[in-house]
Amino acid sequence: MNENDATDLVTALFERWYMSLVRYALRTTENYELAEDLAQDTFMQLYQALRAGKSIEHPKAWTICVLRRAMNRQMKDRAPHEPLDELQLVGEPVAPISRFADIRSLLSVLSPREEEVLLLRLEALKYREIAEQLGISMNSVNTLLARALRKLEGATAQQANKEEVTRHADKQITRAS
Repeated sequence: MNENDATDLVTALFERWYMSLVRYALRTTENYELAEDLAQDTFMQLYQALRAGKSIEHPKAWTICVLRRAMNRQMKDRAPHEPLDELQLVGEPVAPISRFADIRSLLSVLSPREEEVLLLRLEALKYREIAEQLGISMNSVNTLLARALRKLEGATAQQANKEEVTRHADKQITRAS
């Protein structure tokens, strides 16, 4: 691909896709400036890859993968958030919010493709839009989402069981003291 074609493709994609990438990065980084920097770097990498002659069949999906890798590198450098002790919603106590590391461990049960489809769906993209962006069928999107939700449900239940066992053991130790 020549320089003009690469510039045209990246410019068109940037205009339609940039803010979606920023929002996607913002959910993970919780820092707007960092999210913008990561999205811009992603488009720069796309431009450089196209100019170098790399054939990228699905540029939107490619940008998501590049952005995810960049976010993962950034998040490894950040300290995890402190968990909140308790939230109150309409007068009812809610279980403490898990730390960021706990959420990442839950997502780790998913394959990269399942996680990608789930995160795009959480972006409020329709199945058709996800399928187009990733170059897969709508049936594949449905299957990947269903599989991801089953895995997350199982992982959540397993984590809740572990926490219950730990609480029970702590109560037993306290009573014995």
